Amino acid sequence: MNPKQFLDDIAEDFTDLTREEILLTLRDYGEQLSPMDETLKTDDNMVPGCASATHIVCSHQPDGTLHFVGDSQSFISKGYIYVLTEAFNGSQPEELLEHSQPYVQAFAEKAGVRLSMIQSRANVFERIYHFMQLKALAQ
Repeated sequence: MNPKQFLDDIAEDFTDLTREEILLTLRDYGEQLSPMDETLKTDDNMVPGCASATHIVCSHQPDGTLHFVGDSQSFISKGYIYVLTEAFNGSQPEELLEHSQPYVQAFAEKAGVRLSMIQSRANVFERIYHFMQLKALAQ
């Protein structure tokens, strides 16, 4: 499944959920993340501006595709990491860097990802997304 379709499907699933159900779903998603090696949790891999320590690492695979791993102390951030890494793992860099902004933004709006009342957490989804783009560029 391509990243746009994946995000569209997740957003569609979120539309009929209450705020509490979305938070529980994000927690469940976060629990599905593969463990991140502690040695990768460095300052260089920390998403800036997140209230909880949140880390993302990107590697370019031999076939030219991207592979991300991430972790966070926050279950909401972990859920967002799961959604975004599931969407973009295996994609070409240009998909993330050049084509994804409109459908990632549509996902954020449709899925209501700005759930937190705490301003520093309200835009964590966008911070993770943009950090993934920076990491993809750095390779």
